[in-house]
Amino acid sequence: MDGIGIKVIGIGTVGNDVLNKMMKKEIAKVEFVGIDTNQGNLDKLNVESKILASEDLSEKIQSAFKNTDLVFILMEMSEKKNNEIACIVSEVVKTMGILTVVVVATSINSNGEAEEIKKLEEISDTVIVLPLKKLMEADLSATFDKLFEKRDEIFIKNVEFITNLIKKQGVVNLDFDDVKIMLGNSGEGVIAFGKGEGQNKVKLATEQITNSPFTKNIPKARKILLSITAGPDIGLTDLQEITMIINEKFAAGQTNILWGYIMDVELEDKIEMEMLITDFSK
Repeated sequence: MDGIGIKVIGIGTVGNDVLNKMMKKEIAKVEFVGIDTNQGNLDKLNVESKILASEDLSEKIQSAFKNTDLVFILMEMSEKKNNEIACIVSEVVKTMGILTVVVVATSINSNGEAEEIKKLEEISDTVIVLPLKKLMEADLSATFDKLFEKRDEIFIKNVEFITNLIKKQGVVNLDFDDVKIMLGNSGEGVIAFGKGEGQNKVKLATEQITNSPFTKNIPKARKILLSITAGPDIGLTDLQEITMIINEKFAAGQTNILWGYIMDVELEDKIEMEMLITDFSK
């Protein structure tokens, strides 16, 4: 899977804080790019590529993203100036033929910020929305520090999930073309995670996904992307059960569901799952 150029862009305070955290993790062969309106903020970044947002931002983006196949754009919508920057970046890279995935956290007081999200959908391939309001409602006892820590963790999981499907060798593999079909021109996306251990590991993991605060009351989807990581004890029956449960819960009539399976010997009697659903039926 080498040769696929993947870049992760952080925009503003939140996006760039996530980049700093990602630098400490081993994410397979991605490059990090920080963008901000303030040079002082960029100086605090531990990434090699930094772009100061200015009048010639479009030209800077065109120059910096040659030979790139997939771009992630990370930001929080409470930083209004960064919404404008994200739109410029997204429109330029998509015009360059680059698969463009925006991962955006809506603010706690938001009712969805639908207009801003709709605009991003028009100029990107997939917009994965992390509603902080739903995250807060799922655990009202959490402190703000814990809430923001969880938000950043989900930002990182989004990138890891899609990148690992492309870059990591598994038992059942997906390649970049598969991911491009699933994410290209797909509109809003919703992501959920689950993990389980022991005899009921499949049931536990799928229940976490189906009961996720992000997947409640959402319409059926035409595209479902699923990643399964488990120990060598996982069986074909388990994999069939997972896809059946996910299909029954989230799939529209004509749904394209693709899944990859990575075996990890350290996950004996354990399973970890990530799911992205998109292209919702109206």
